[in-house]
Amino acid sequence: MHNINLGQLVSFAVVGVGATLTHALAFHVLYAWVDVTQLPANIIGFLVAFCVSYLGQFKWTFKTEAQAATCQKKAFMRFAKTAAIGLLLNLAWAGITIDWLGLHHYVYLALLMFVTPVVIFLLNKFWVFK
Repeated sequence: MHNINLGQLVSFAVVGVGATLTHALAFHVLYAWVDVTQLPANIIGFLVAFCVSYLGQFKWTFKTEAQAATCQKKAFMRFAKTAAIGLLLNLAWAGITIDWLGLHHYVYLALLMFVTPVVIFLLNKFWVFK
């Protein structure tokens, strides 16, 4: 099992914050300014953020593990599955907070920015790049 080191945690946070802000900004612009409903706004935000996350995590945070992976395709597929889990988690947050409870979309954005990234880091560290 891999240990978590501070440098890797910091680089994950930098990339993750960038990807999360990308998703949050795209969602906010589409949902609040363009009047797109939350589901398509989330999917578009996710797709843009996925590109940011993929490049940052494969090329910086988990570069050593990615290069050492015996199968790059398998690592990418795990990464994509992990990202899909993050998307589903965020869609659940949005459905509960916005659609079901009728809360302001900022409540959803707080969950998207502070809870989902922890889940994604743990999945990347201990499953995708193991």
